[in-house]
Amino acid sequence: MSGERGITAQLLHDNATIIPFFVLGSAATSMFQLVMARFLEPENYGAAVAILGGLSLLVTPSQVIQTLIARRTAELLALGKIVTLRTNMRLYARRVGLISITLAISIAAASPILQSVLQLESPWPLVIAAIAAGTLTFEPVARGVLQGTRNFLGLGFTLASHGLGRIVVGGIAVAAFTWGPTGALLASPASAISGIIMGWVGVRRNLPKHNHHRPVDTPTSNLKSPEYVRVTIILLVVAGLLHLDVLVIKILFSPMEAAEYAALSLVGRMVFWGGTAIGTVLLPHIVWQATTGGNVIRTYIVSLLLMTIVVAATAFTILTWPAFTYATIFNDRYTANTDLLPLAVTAAGLLAIVAVTANLHIGAGHVRVWCGLAVIMVGTILGYAVAHETIRDVLSVLVTGTACAAIYVTAEAIALAQRQTSFQSPGQP
Repeated sequence: MSGERGITAQLLHDNATIIPFFVLGSAATSMFQLVMARFLEPENYGAAVAILGGLSLLVTPSQVIQTLIARRTAELLALGKIVTLRTNMRLYARRVGLISITLAISIAAASPILQSVLQLESPWPLVIAAIAAGTLTFEPVARGVLQGTRNFLGLGFTLASHGLGRIVVGGIAVAAFTWGPTGALLASPASAISGIIMGWVGVRRNLPKHNHHRPVDTPTSNLKSPEYVRVTIILLVVAGLLHLDVLVIKILFSPMEAAEYAALSLVGRMVFWGGTAIGTVLLPHIVWQATTGGNVIRTYIVSLLLMTIVVAATAFTILTWPAFTYATIFNDRYTANTDLLPLAVTAAGLLAIVAVTANLHIGAGHVRVWCGLAVIMVGTILGYAVAHETIRDVLSVLVTGTACAAIYVTAEAIALAQRQTSFQSPGQP
């Protein structure tokens, strides 16, 4: 019982450590979104949001990189293999650096084609997006090490500097210099560079230098190389459910309708982002518990309850005062769509459940959920292809997809709990 109380206390402490920084970084990012919404014309705003959404999909590997590095780092730390951890860290930096450069060059080369697809007047936003893709892909190396070592103070400073870099550079470029979508895109490389600098400062200051003994045998949650692909698919599905709808609207609807939907999507996703800090803390704790033979399900339940409180409070605020929320973010440029806002908030809340529960499965090495999630993602894409006559149709497809994903990953979590209970029960060999 005392051990369980210790797990809960540590989770609460780590969440209390990172959440203030997360709120600061999120507030800075929200301020940047506010500046974009207020200073960009609707057509430019829709274009900027679509490019940023596409960029988020393109740099989804960055989230994969952070998750895999955090997972491996937490495992090596639990085993006391600090020298191996430091060697791996240098290897990660070299390999991811090469990937980042390749990605930036590829996007820049494809900018003429992307300019035509996204109906942009200038290729410069895409050139900036290419630079952003490279820097954003490299940033998670240090983040992953900080997350895996449970250095949430250092990770918090990194997250805060990321958001502050975005608002300082992007806000000035959009509001003061009126550079339109190009100015908005400048915020992405600026935020990444800020995060990279602060992240590596945190790693160098706090990473242990010597091995230390841990009474652990073979790690029970070790992922094999093919399973890294499955982890990638899991995270790609989460990113697809989060961003594809905005791109669908941008391609199929008018610029004004795309801008209005971008505003609606931004407000709804406040619910999703409200719960992501919980998942960041959850992953290394799950890996630690799985590696040392602890109770991963209790750790997950505590985190899920914390996430539910945050998400419910955010959703209640948005749905109770939609006009105030819109006025605060967009001034008088966009009007609250009270008919569609509940759908957007519901989709974001369901996706928060998917994201947090995915961290459970990844941390515990229970990555067979990739197959079911991939099927759901394919079904959602087909749904967009069939039902896109109105914005409500697109949102309905999104809610259906996120609901199916949330139900599926939760059912798999219950199955994981049953297996763990059976494994730990008396009389088992």
